Amino acid sequence: MAVSEERRVHQNTHPEEWFSILLSLVGTAAAALFIGYFPNYQPNNGGVAWAIPVWMGFLYLIVQITFLLFSASQVRALGVLDSVLAIVPVVVGLVILVQLIINKSFTMSSYQMNTLAVLIVAGTSEFLLTIWIRFVINRRTIGFGTDN
Repeated sequence: MAVSEERRVHQNTHPEEWFSILLSLVGTAAAALFIGYFPNYQPNNGGVAWAIPVWMGFLYLIVQITFLLFSASQVRALGVLDSVLAIVPVVVGLVILVQLIINKSFTMSSYQMNTLAVLIVAGTSEFLLTIWIRFVINRRTIGFGTDN
């Protein structure tokens, strides 16, 4: 690989976008698997256990906002893949919700409904923040065709 090609590849790599994408996909998969495999999970004692999904959702949003602000503070080309994949947690959460509504044999405990609500709310918040930062703060648009 020539030096100019290596420099071009390095300049087009945006690690905070990839970390954001990876966090989104891993977090969504973990939440969906937890809800899917343990739909009737209920903590033995009340207290702090009920707040764990909410705090994990807050932590997820804080990390995603940090990645978004890192990418927004740099003047360079941004990928659209992060914006497209930001909707994945919302879609997965809504699919589980529709499954819960349609399939009467699929039941969930109130704790798992709380987890599902956190997944949908945190995913929606992250999606809207991603779109807002990409298109409002960075003034990015999606164009089709030539630039004449």
